[in-house]
Amino acid sequence: MSRKTVFLTALLVVLALAGCGGGAPDVEWTLGVSGAVSNPLTLSYAELADMPQTDLSDILMEKSLGEDTTGDWSGVTLDEILSEAGAGEYVSITAVAGDGYAIEISKDELQDAIVALKENGEWIADSDPDHGPIRMVCPYTPANRWVFQLMELQVNAEAAGVPDDAAFKITGDVETEVGWTEEKIRSMDTIEAESTNKEGETSTYTGVRISDLLSKAGPNDSATTVVFVADDGYSAEAPLADIEACADCIVSFRNQGGFSIVAPGFAGNVQVKGVVEIQVK
Repeated sequence: MSRKTVFLTALLVVLALAGCGGGAPDVEWTLGVSGAVSNPLTLSYAELADMPQTDLSDILMEKSLGEDTTGDWSGVTLDEILSEAGAGEYVSITAVAGDGYAIEISKDELQDAIVALKENGEWIADSDPDHGPIRMVCPYTPANRWVFQLMELQVNAEAAGVPDDAAFKITGDVETEVGWTEEKIRSMDTIEAESTNKEGETSTYTGVRISDLLSKAGPNDSATTVVFVADDGYSAEAPLADIEACADCIVSFRNQGGFSIVAPGFAGNVQVKGVVEIQVK
């Protein structure tokens, strides 16, 4: 074989490797991009591997359990993916994992975010398949936003008002009346809160801070009271300022679907089951 033939053969191999993501593993996985975009996408793993790759070095992952870790990551910038999908002005994305886990991440938190294919120089699909083949890496956020086995990015635009299918809403003396589906609320930041009932039994509940939801509606300066309204018409009042200052007051998730108010330290009548609305007065 001549030198020229050997050179051409080697060149073709290099080009072939470049065209398949530099030796990326053969993985059956897709990433969907939907929501407030003009060009919804379904990107295969191979297509992600073929896109321009960005390296992030010495990135701290702050974990809620276990020790924090620092590592290097490589992947496609979120900006690149959203640009290809035709995302315009948006306020957040909801990242959805293969097991159904979902979390809403605000635009401010997505600075320098990538969809990572490599961790510490190795393909995640090979080195850590339980957390791969791709995952979100958001350098300036806690690890609960670093969604592994990432399957979908839902782009959320500014949406004022109450959607027709809202499972929960905030109305009344606010800047903007707002509402959300149950799926949407479950994708928000959650906390755990302990509450003791009148029998002295203490239970732990998971949900979204009421103060966080109220901030999205923006109570007016004239507002002084919140009214929690249940799906059966029952209602209970509480001072707005006290609820806004309560770090453990949540709209908790019910096992059977829907929500309840968990407000530790408040009267029993405020712990409204089946809550569907907060009226601000």
